[in-house]
Amino acid sequence: MHRDPLDRAVDAIADGVPPAWTAIESTHALDDGELAGLRLLDDVAAAFRGRASRDASKRAAPLFTWGTLQVLELIGEGAYAQVWRAFDPWLDRDVALKLEREPHGGSDRKRITLDEARRLARIRHPNVLACHGCAVHEGRTGLWTEVVDGRTLAAILADDGAFSVGEATRVGRDVARGLAAIHAAGLVHGDVKAGNVMRERGGRIVLMDFGAGGEERLLAERRIVSATPAYLAPEVLDGAPQSRHGDVHAFGVLAYLLLTGSAPYTGTGVPALRAAQRAGTRPPLRSVCPELGADVAALIERCLDADPVQRPDADAVARGLAAAATSRDLPRRMDRLAKWTVRCLAVALAAAVPGSAWPWLLPAWSADAAFVRSGGHGDEPLQGTSTVRDGDRLRLRVSSNRSSHVYVLNEDAAGNAVVLYPLAGDTGALPAAAVTLPGGARNPALAWEVTPGAGREEFIVVASLERLPALEAALASWPHSAIAATPTRSLGRVVSDEPMSLVTGEHLRALLADVPREDPTHHVWHYAFVHAPSR
Repeated sequence: MHRDPLDRAVDAIADGVPPAWTAIESTHALDDGELAGLRLLDDVAAAFRGRASRDASKRAAPLFTWGTLQVLELIGEGAYAQVWRAFDPWLDRDVALKLEREPHGGSDRKRITLDEARRLARIRHPNVLACHGCAVHEGRTGLWTEVVDGRTLAAILADDGAFSVGEATRVGRDVARGLAAIHAAGLVHGDVKAGNVMRERGGRIVLMDFGAGGEERLLAERRIVSATPAYLAPEVLDGAPQSRHGDVHAFGVLAYLLLTGSAPYTGTGVPALRAAQRAGTRPPLRSVCPELGADVAALIERCLDADPVQRPDADAVARGLAAAATSRDLPRRMDRLAKWTVRCLAVALAAAVPGSAWPWLLPAWSADAAFVRSGGHGDEPLQGTSTVRDGDRLRLRVSSNRSSHVYVLNEDAAGNAVVLYPLAGDTGALPAAAVTLPGGARNPALAWEVTPGAGREEFIVVASLERLPALEAALASWPHSAIAATPTRSLGRVVSDEPMSLVTGEHLRALLADVPREDPTHHVWHYAFVHAPSR
């Protein structure tokens, strides 16, 4: 019996088997919305399965220490430096440490590494790698950044082939947004290519490796180019310094590569590559990728223009691709996909282990969430090593710069699950501010009370710019917290420090207001605390 491609793909995700993305896309049986949803589910499952090994590596003895960082494993290397996963005990999190291969490297290598760190530190953007610091210890220069768990676009191309039009448009939009932020800071990246762009689990696109870039003025003075020739603009191959125009050309090469699987120009060396550029032998995009819209094709072709002044700036590219991505992001059959979501999440959660709060973020807006325990001496923040006991009253502090819908789910060691928030009847969005749940501003005395249990308490917090009907439908059969309800599991009721007569469901339903629809984007956090027996 012939099985639906969507069913086969979801089965693979649930079983922990990498879906055959190239084969799936080649059937053209799924639209862009379903493909995006499948990749999202695959990333969620992989993230939770992978967290167990990451937590174990954090607990393992370090290979060596560098300053205060405990170096755990090698995750990448280049000609002059190696990239290690390390644990920062001060920040209590993993970092990526880019470290010179040999101690006492030349002064130029030290300067290049420190300059790269300073450039990264000037930029704060979700599509640009975040730098946490740089230093020299025992003669070795290094910089450390956030850890981005995922694959480079080069690895994805090698494994799965060319991207679908919808996915390439969304990826290109995010790369262009990161590039626009770099240019707005007065910097040039200098080496935009598939190997320097990471697709994080969950879909965040991150532009990395600033070793070839710098301030445009200084690059013009130095006239030093250290980048991949296939991405270089004609003027750079002719001896001109790297510039923002050159970055946009490199972006055009990357976009062409994502859509077709091949670079626009090829050659065995710089002279052959430059000759191909002069001859204008690249196939027009729409002749190779006929399903690509004319507007997007024209935009990418302009990025590849031989005249640098004719190329659009990165911000214009980002806006153009964002408009195209929005028009395509209208999934027609997501209801078929939604019925499998809980199954995949359940498989992923079964592999999860207790650990510190671990954020999995998609790039769209700024949001954060943290649990606190309320007591006579104020609120105590809960960490990954915290324990909760019978009678503890927990609240969740949520902050966001945009109105957001929030879902709080809980499962104990016995497998009992409950929807902690929204409370029954609540469907509105939290305001763009700091809010403490479950009561919000109007009922700050409300809290979730821990009732008898043991083992661990796991929480999933989801924040979204709009309601998630598929998630709500999947959770419809779960028990929900209710004020003064008789608890059926360890965090199954909401209590108040005020008389219960002052709190009603009607009041809670009035807490939040609907907000206009936004681009569908969300954040997911996972927390796990030890449920200790009562003293």
